[in-house]
Amino acid sequence: MARGGAADTPRKGGTLRVTTEEPATLDLNWKTRSFETVVIAHHYLEGLYTTGLDGGMIPMVAEGHTVSDDGLLYTFKLRRRVPFHHGKELTAADVVPSLIRWGRMLPEGKELFKRVESVNPVDKYTVQMRLQEKYALVLPLLGSRLSAAIYPKEVVEEAGEGYVKTFIGTCPFKFAEHQPGRSVKLVRFEQYQARPEPPNGYGGGKTAWVDTLLFIFASDTSAGVAAVESGEGDAACAGASPEFSDPPKDHPDLKVQIVKPFSAPASVLNKKKGLFTNIKLRQAFLAALDMEAILRAAYGHPEFYRLEASLSFKEEPWWTDVGRELYNHKDKEKAKRLLREAGYHGEPMRYMAEPGVSYRLALATKQQLEEAGFNVELQEMKLATIVQRRDDPILWDAYTINFSDRPDPTLHPAIRCDSPWSGWNRDPDFEKLLHTMATELQFEKRYRL
Repeated sequence: MARGGAADTPRKGGTLRVTTEEPATLDLNWKTRSFETVVIAHHYLEGLYTTGLDGGMIPMVAEGHTVSDDGLLYTFKLRRRVPFHHGKELTAADVVPSLIRWGRMLPEGKELFKRVESVNPVDKYTVQMRLQEKYALVLPLLGSRLSAAIYPKEVVEEAGEGYVKTFIGTCPFKFAEHQPGRSVKLVRFEQYQARPEPPNGYGGGKTAWVDTLLFIFASDTSAGVAAVESGEGDAACAGASPEFSDPPKDHPDLKVQIVKPFSAPASVLNKKKGLFTNIKLRQAFLAALDMEAILRAAYGHPEFYRLEASLSFKEEPWWTDVGRELYNHKDKEKAKRLLREAGYHGEPMRYMAEPGVSYRLALATKQQLEEAGFNVELQEMKLATIVQRRDDPILWDAYTINFSDRPDPTLHPAIRCDSPWSGWNRDPDFEKLLHTMATELQFEKRYRL
């Protein structure tokens, strides 16, 4: 939600006030990050690559790259005369330690670096990365929204094993001030060296139109939207919710922009311990659900959701309708039959959900499951508590989560093997397919896999 301006074309100047919840850190390469960290940090940090409008990877501070015939050696050429916010030019001496730290701290970095044999500067503007095996996800991991941010070498050294303490990047905005509990202020970086291409997704040519970008902390989404309505903010990042479907009638200058796609809600089932180790119970769970009714109960406005069987969005090159026949059965009798075949006798199903949309999703799901014969124990708790509890398979049977887009389907948490994100999917044939897909470099062959 944002306030409408009078000008039809952008012009430089002024302050843009954006309401968001307060992040735990502004360090994009830290091992635990929130959505709010990503939102703010992407305005002062850049990586070698980033994501274009079509979901493909495009160069950012890199000029480009080459790959050896055997697929094991990646050579990255850096753009010249790219200044950091403190005036020093970005070089290979900064890129290498930033990548190594990212590979040590974050799941995405660890995923790549467990296959990396070495990463070294060749000269001032060239970095080489040698792999132990062919891997199709080098660029998707480097260029996703959770990308490997490039910091000055001295900032990485100062951070050591902890947070980054000095916030310096190469973006059109530079860090100015952090008032804990209140706001983060970024200001235009006048020496920014934009790419020559037109804007393209998260990359291409960037322009800082405003003098100051002020992120004002709100306790939650509703408080952020209220700040915009009262005139204390100019824009709010709000998750889809019925109360945000239209601008308030007494605020005609407010505009609602719906960004599609954004995330995919899901129920994750615990396949390691408890009820859902029985595949018939998992099949009964799926057979019982009327997906349209669940989404309508959670989101209200039909503009906020769409029925989709694919793990990938239609806007992405990986979309497929294979498997659609298993989705949205709405067959309570089939679910009841599967429960009988599974030998289910009303044991409680512990179902975790955070307040807000996720809880509304879980509540609608609970009602449908109980109509089919499940005994659902719905547990409302903060996301941080769910994240803490889900690592222990003894503590839960299912939870709701919203999955954001990923640059490659093999990175989708829902299908990663042996992880609480996927409820411990341990099918060895499935894992073999994922590995084959990750080591196949041709898109057409990967798509078929």
